[in-house]
Amino acid sequence: MKTRNSLLSLIVATAFVIPGAGSAQQQERQALYVSVDCMKSTAPEYSAVETEVWQPMHQELVNQGSRNSWSLYRVLYGDRSKCDYYTVTTYLDVEQLNNSPDMEKVFRKAHANKDFNAAMVTTWESRQHVATELWEMVDSTEIKEHRYIVVNTMQAHDSDAYERMESRVFKPGHQALVDGGHRAGWAMYALVSPIGTSIPYNYVTVDFSSHLSPVPMAEAMMSAHPDRDLDALQELLQLRDQVNSETWVLIATTEPSHDAE
Repeated sequence: MKTRNSLLSLIVATAFVIPGAGSAQQQERQALYVSVDCMKSTAPEYSAVETEVWQPMHQELVNQGSRNSWSLYRVLYGDRSKCDYYTVTTYLDVEQLNNSPDMEKVFRKAHANKDFNAAMVTTWESRQHVATELWEMVDSTEIKEHRYIVVNTMQAHDSDAYERMESRVFKPGHQALVDGGHRAGWAMYALVSPIGTSIPYNYVTVDFSSHLSPVPMAEAMMSAHPDRDLDALQELLQLRDQVNSETWVLIATTEPSHDAE
């Protein structure tokens, strides 16, 4: 498996976009790194804790330039036994990724005259933070405003061949779906951490949409590759095993930084 040398070195030295809608400048500078946190809610008010306590804090970090974006998703169709919510934080570059803000100071900036310790206790009582994964963007189409994402985890043994297949063959088909109004975007990410034999996947593709409905994938692929046989295109899928596919619904997200507009 290909090693993401620069980022792995960064992790050793310092001990996964889903980018949303934004300005033209933001779309040109799509997030390079994505941190995905698996959350298991333990109280009915968990979603409100994220939107009322944490979303303003992440918005403050975005405004400061310390983060690119933050979003909260709920698992709509998928296994909720370990994670029923996910928070997704995106970073434009290594500098943002390395930034470790003082969260108590951020809280006081976002919530003047409120009790930090009480808010943290409420957070701990409302959910279990199960795991965190770090992903690096490999490729994407344009990504428009969306409400749903379909998250497809993949295991590829030949990373170079798989990345070429997704970028050169299937990305044009996904772009055709975007151009036709069937999707809001598509992106591909490589897993940076954790890695090892216990992790059953090393890539993820994400389909963005504003509504849930079947899409004409075969027609889009033939439109993008009119001179290629559809059966031959399907054979390329043998370059990866699709481990899992889940549908998440967007609950909340930060606004773009005013400095980026």
